[in-house]
Amino acid sequence: MKILTQTPTQLTIQTSSARDGLLLISPFIVIGLLQIILASNWIGGGIFLLFSLSLLDGAIDETYIFDKTFSKMTIKRRGVWLHDVTECPTHEISAVELEEIGDSEGNRSYYVDLWMFGGDIICLRSYSLTEQHKMADLIRSYISIRDNRTLSNVFALQVREP
Repeated sequence: MKILTQTPTQLTIQTSSARDGLLLISPFIVIGLLQIILASNWIGGGIFLLFSLSLLDGAIDETYIFDKTFSKMTIKRRGVWLHDVTECPTHEISAVELEEIGDSEGNRSYYVDLWMFGGDIICLRSYSLTEQHKMADLIRSYISIRDNRTLSNVFALQVREP
């Protein structure tokens, strides 16, 4: 997570960088090109190049912009084959919660869920739980929303006590 702008009227967060994706695929591009040029192995080199393109598809640059002046949130997702811009009013956000999803192999993905009053959920991704906590707290404080999970836990404790 990288905070690009944090002013009284605008908060801009970037979660991943296309540059990271290029660093990931560069060895595969080099190996593929060397296979084609030096060994005249078009099939092997082509496989490495296709594999690198498939990895590059996952390199998506996500930017979240919270603008108090226009009371809106803008999500920009950019990749090699993707250019998506979504906007919604910030007053529609009812809660900001953390979500952790795990699979059977022990891999974990972390998301900040923005719950909208209409029932929709917008997921903002990041790569570590620490970044997610920082992002959720930053968004909550910026758009003045309380941590509902903490409040519900305190309420549950109060109800259980005699």
